[in-house]
Amino acid sequence: MNRFNFQGIIAFLLLWLLKEAFCASDDFTNIWYFGCRWYGGTTNKLVCDCTPEAEELYIEKNSIPGLDTSIIEINNCPIVKFGANSLYDLRNLRMVSLNNIGSLTLESNSVNWVGYRDPNVNQEERFDLSTPSLKISIKNSKIANIGSHSFAGRINHISFENLQIDNIEAFAFSNLLQMETLLFSNVVLKELKPQAFKKFGTEFLTFDRVTADYLPSRTFSNVTVFRSFIIRNCKFHTLRPGTFIINSPTTFNMVNTEVHQLEGEAFIVSTTGDVIFRNNTLREVQDHAFTGISLSNNELSSTRSLNLDSNTFGSLSRHSLDVHPDFQARISRLNLNQTCDCEVIVNNLRENEFYNEVHCLDEEGNYMVVREFKSKNCSVLSGYYSLMIGISVLILVISLVVIGFYTYYVMVYKRQKYGCEKGSKPPMSLIVPDGRTYRETELHVIVEKADLLTTDL
Repeated sequence: MNRFNFQGIIAFLLLWLLKEAFCASDDFTNIWYFGCRWYGGTTNKLVCDCTPEAEELYIEKNSIPGLDTSIIEINNCPIVKFGANSLYDLRNLRMVSLNNIGSLTLESNSVNWVGYRDPNVNQEERFDLSTPSLKISIKNSKIANIGSHSFAGRINHISFENLQIDNIEAFAFSNLLQMETLLFSNVVLKELKPQAFKKFGTEFLTFDRVTADYLPSRTFSNVTVFRSFIIRNCKFHTLRPGTFIINSPTTFNMVNTEVHQLEGEAFIVSTTGDVIFRNNTLREVQDHAFTGISLSNNELSSTRSLNLDSNTFGSLSRHSLDVHPDFQARISRLNLNQTCDCEVIVNNLRENEFYNEVHCLDEEGNYMVVREFKSKNCSVLSGYYSLMIGISVLILVISLVVIGFYTYYVMVYKRQKYGCEKGSKPPMSLIVPDGRTYRETELHVIVEKADLLTTDL
């Protein structure tokens, strides 16, 4: 009997060890160099502070044993990867905070969380405090890749602060519910695929101190912003047509931002309020760059304005500042980063409504009002130099043609007609004898008078 008890104990221990080994392979919280600790109290919180010996931390489904975990915080790890559905079963989870991560990878469907109630895929859910939702915060890290459909479900807050993001795949942010805030602050975006942000709604969308070389068409596609869409203190090299396709913000502001190339209809935004562009530097603005901004169909007011205040433009063409008929353009202190020139001012800008607000650079590099420069430096005909030069060239060409025809007539046609051309037979000469041959020559002129003949018939 004792022998059977002993064998049972051995079998139990073996099963327990196998179970522990199996769980240890999934449960990273027991690995010492990840430095994970559990905190109880009102919240069940997991905090992991990686040691210098830490290796790659791969979080997948069932990696976190406590299904009642409400907060996950991971700090100072060299490599962190989230696998598919890694957070989906954590129904009580409310916050994920990632800080100082050397390389973070979010695989497809990795941050997909819906809570206890399955969503209706055909129904949009606006932010509601009474509905449980998740908050994601990533700070002071480098993100290697954000895969397709990484962020989906009921997530009320997503913030990226002090980051570099190497790549964002198409549909990385899609089908989000209960969204209140999507924030990019002090972020360098290396590469974004078209439709990286696709078909979801949020109360606030903010780009603050974001740097990106190239944003493709439909980077934001069919995204609804219910309150404010803000771009401030950013640097973009190229914004392609339809980069931002945004619906229904009550506020749309772009402030203190530099864009090297702003292409036509880069912003396709239907707003319910005024639009403000202030203190921006737009080096190359293509025609109709602002005409994609219109009023939403739900907006009944006809007095909305698109305000361009104290912006600097590298160059302007005749249709660069055209706006949609829904808006009244209000332009104040437009700084044109070009040397004041009479021809450009008179021909290209004088017919625009904002002519009196244009400032150009004088010889010392200071901005001065175009109207003032014109009155001091431009004569009546100074704006027609090109026309005058064209007319002069035309007259010169006509003169050369006339001279050519005349030369041809005299040197070629006339000689051919009268036998004077080169190589023809010499003309016959008249030999006149001198006076020793004929002493005198007499001319007799006989004048006869002829009357009418009379006959008797």
